[in-house]
Amino acid sequence: MYNDLRYWRPAAIGAVVAVTLAGAACGGRRIETSSPGDVATNTTGAPGVQTVLASWPAKQRETATMMMSKYGEPSIVGDRMLVWFNTGPMVKTALMRDAVPHNFPMPHVDYLTQTVMHRVPADKVDDLNEYDGSVWVHRTRGELSAQCDVEAMNFLALNLAHDVIMGTRTVVDARDFYSKTAMAFKQGDRSSPYVTGLTFQPEPGAADPDRQHGM
Repeated sequence: MYNDLRYWRPAAIGAVVAVTLAGAACGGRRIETSSPGDVATNTTGAPGVQTVLASWPAKQRETATMMMSKYGEPSIVGDRMLVWFNTGPMVKTALMRDAVPHNFPMPHVDYLTQTVMHRVPADKVDDLNEYDGSVWVHRTRGELSAQCDVEAMNFLALNLAHDVIMGTRTVVDARDFYSKTAMAFKQGDRSSPYVTGLTFQPEPGAADPDRQHGM
């Protein structure tokens, strides 16, 4: 649970980042954390990343290599987690050392979490939970996240979540489309726009601070 960014509050992220990075010995650079007020110094260069990855499972190491090839070095390096900020349309990409078993649409493990800004009405949250347990909402931050083992499947999950939110697909239809598209992807078919990027525009103003409760 403590390795999952879903359960971290912004202040906690800043504290953990500071502790994680304080012991690193390579040249430093300034980076922004996921909370606007939190700033940390990333003193971990490429050798540090490779040292961390040496003890990770092979699949996660392979994914880390792919992410670094595409997005560069991570902004945050920890023994159980690598984090990139503002990678393409994603506000956050987090790669976990420890995977979570997930049986939809077929048995696999989840360890790559990617987050976009997307407003989600409260009455759609239950539909998203029913559609895919590895898709979740942080309403206050205005964030919609998906977790899988391949970035293409996160695109697929987020795109279908958008369809469910907008009412253009039912939960049943979304799960069926996900299953068929994921199977086609596994067999080498990369033609669907749902697996190559987002089919919608992220919403920078999606944060919802809620309203004060009358006392």
